[in-house]
This record gives sequence, C-alpha cells and structure tokens, in this order.
Amino acid sequence: MRFYMVNFWDGLGDGSQCRWFTSQVEAQKFFRKMKKDEECRLVCDVSEYDIPTRKKELLDWLNQYGNSSLGYN
Repeated sequence: MRFYMVNFWDGLGDGSQCRWFTSQVEAQKFFRKMKKDEECRLVCDVSEYDIPTRKKELLDWLNQYGNSSLGYN
C-alpha cells in the first residue's frame, strides 16, 4: 500500500509535524498550501512510502521506520 507524507514545522511551538495521504496529488496540494502558510517555518518534501499489508512484513516495517524521524504521534 502506497502512502505519502509531508513533514513540516508549524511555527506554533509544536515542533515537527507530519500529515499522511493516500494520494500523491493531495500530498502535493498540502505541501504547496504549507509553503504559503506564514506560520509554517519549514516544509520538507513529499516522501513516498510503500507500506506492507501483511502482518509480519508490517511489523518489520514499523520496527524499521516507525520512529520519531517520521513524525509519528
């Protein structure tokens, strides 16, 4: 399953934030919106993730990528 993530700093003191999307078009749209937002300090690029759907592979993926550098809450 393919997902897209936009990392950004909102400038409100909350630190790094992220937003996930199932559509690259929607992720790009949000990216452009955040680039124009005056309160947003930094917007990183749109990252693409191919996330497995089988339980074992998903667990392996989460153990490898499910950390604060991805902006999970």
